[in-house]
Amino acid sequence: MAYATNENMMDLIGTQIFDHGIEDFTDELNKAESDVKRYLEVNWFKETFATRRSITSNVSPSFDASKLTDSQWQHSTIYLALYRYILPRLSPFKGDDSFTNQISFYKERYFEEIREEMAKGVEYDDDEDGVVTESEKYQYRKTRVYR
Repeated sequence: MAYATNENMMDLIGTQIFDHGIEDFTDELNKAESDVKRYLEVNWFKETFATRRSITSNVSPSFDASKLTDSQWQHSTIYLALYRYILPRLSPFKGDDSFTNQISFYKERYFEEIREEMAKGVEYDDDEDGVVTESEKYQYRKTRVYR
């Protein structure tokens, strides 16, 4: 199942994105999904989950994106697709066009959304039973050193 579809994007931001002669953004949404998975692997899994797991079991687990809950990353995927792939494709990059302004807006929304979801707790079906329990919602914690 995909993290986000054209229909999900229309539900979130409206239909106006399809008023520019392009009727399907599936490729862009798929690229964004891949980017979100990579971001989670680097910024959550390796920094938080794998580190904690290797300390307790002396085994370093490998990231499996299929264990993530797709719907949790829907908005992040849409915002990333908009700012990184869709709006640059539509923008003439001449002067101060509305697409350039929207790129900045959606880039900011992407980072807000992904940080909030990670803080809420990444749903990761670690035991692969098809159900994410409360004990499988892992909060992102960045350890700070205070001196």
